[in-house]
Amino acid sequence: MCGRYTLRMNPLELAEVFGVEPQPELLPRFNIAPTQMNPVIRLSEGSRELSLMRWGFIPPWAKDEKIGYRMINARSEQIAKSYKPALKSKRCLVLADGWYEWREKKPFHFRMPDNQPFAFAGLWSAWRDIETFTIFTAQSDGIASEYHDRMPVILSPDAYDVWADPSIDGNDIIEEIVQGRQMDIEVVAANQCVGNVKNESPDCLN
Repeated sequence: MCGRYTLRMNPLELAEVFGVEPQPELLPRFNIAPTQMNPVIRLSEGSRELSLMRWGFIPPWAKDEKIGYRMINARSEQIAKSYKPALKSKRCLVLADGWYEWREKKPFHFRMPDNQPFAFAGLWSAWRDIETFTIFTAQSDGIASEYHDRMPVILSPDAYDVWADPSIDGNDIIEEIVQGRQMDIEVVAANQCVGNVKNESPDCLN
């Protein structure tokens, strides 16, 4: 389960790290929640393209948008029927620099030791005039397994373009991507205020 995450880097540095055109209107985020608009990267004609999409996958066949609340995460081990078309050719990089989990009702922040941003493996969908995304999860490993049995799938930088390339069938690479996700992760206590989606400030991590 990944229900909250962070992306604290300023937009100019973020663009440099991921090799995309900067979007100066992006603000550092300390408590990203489902249904909010967030940056993802797709590959378009071989070039990385930064877009804003809503978190919570809405399949093209959906009758209304409420289904997105239940589709913020996708299990990488058993791809649900709703995600199969997107896995084939609509994959994206979900930009982040950490995520939250709760243990015994206390929030914790999971991140890289150097606090650098990374990318979750994601899928995207177009529904009416809305573009949405979901985050792949897998069984937790390392220190993350002490807090929750699921964790988001983190892509290694050398897999970014392969994962986002719509000309590659995702069914052929999903197993390799998930197996290669192990990363050095550190965990720090977060502030209880992160439990409220209205709280969006550095206080969430103090």
